[in-house]
Amino acid sequence: MDIQTAQLILYAVTVLAAVVWLSGLRFLVASARMLPSPSAEQLDFDDAPPPTRICGATEVESEPTELASKAAIVLAKGSIGPLGQLRIVERTEDRVMFDGTAAQMGNPALGQYVRRGELRFTPTTPGRTRIDYAVEVCSGRGLLWGGAVFQILGLIALVAGFWLIRTCVVPNPNPAVRGQTLQMLQVCHFLWPPFLFAGLYRKRHSALRSALATFAQNMPYYEG
Repeated sequence: MDIQTAQLILYAVTVLAAVVWLSGLRFLVASARMLPSPSAEQLDFDDAPPPTRICGATEVESEPTELASKAAIVLAKGSIGPLGQLRIVERTEDRVMFDGTAAQMGNPALGQYVRRGELRFTPTTPGRTRIDYAVEVCSGRGLLWGGAVFQILGLIALVAGFWLIRTCVVPNPNPAVRGQTLQMLQVCHFLWPPFLFAGLYRKRHSALRSALATFAQNMPYYEG
C-alpha cells in the first residue's frame, strides 16, 4: 500500500467514525431528554415530583368500584409483564395505590422498574369510567451513564487512533506496515455501545408505557 492510499483510507475511516460518534452522542442526549414533563393531566404524589413518571388516561365501560377491585387483584398477581411484582398499598372505591417490591428491597437484579403508582377511577357517564394512571419508574440512568462512558472512550479512541496511525503507520517506509492503516476500523468497538445503552433505556420506558395503556384499556374484561 502506498502512502497516498494509506492516507485516503485513514481520513475516510476517521470521517465515517466521527459521523457515527456524533450520531451516538445525539441519540444519547435525545434519550436523556425523554423524561416526561409535568402537565395538568398528571396525577400528583404527595412529595416532590419524581424524575421519571409515566402517565395516561383512558375511558372504558364499567363502574369505578368494579374496576378498582379488578385492578387490585390483577396488580397483586403480578401479571402485568414489565411492571414486575407489585404490592397494593391502598385500595378505595375509586383509587388503587401500589409500589414495587423489588424497588423496596433495593435489588435492581430483579428487574423491578416500578417504584410506585396510582390508579384513579372517575365516573363520566352512566356505565362509563375514566381511568387515570401515574407510575413512577426507576430512572434507569445507569444505562445512560454507561452510554456516556463509552461515548468518552469512543472520542479518545478516535483521536488517539488517528494520531497514532497518522504519525507511526502512514509514513512508514514498509508497505506492509502502512497496510495496518485499516486497523483504524477497530475504533468501531467503542462507537456502538452508546446506541445499545440508550436503546435499552428507551425500550424499558416504551414497554412500561405500552403495558400500562393496555392494562387500563383491558381492565373491564379481567375477572374480578
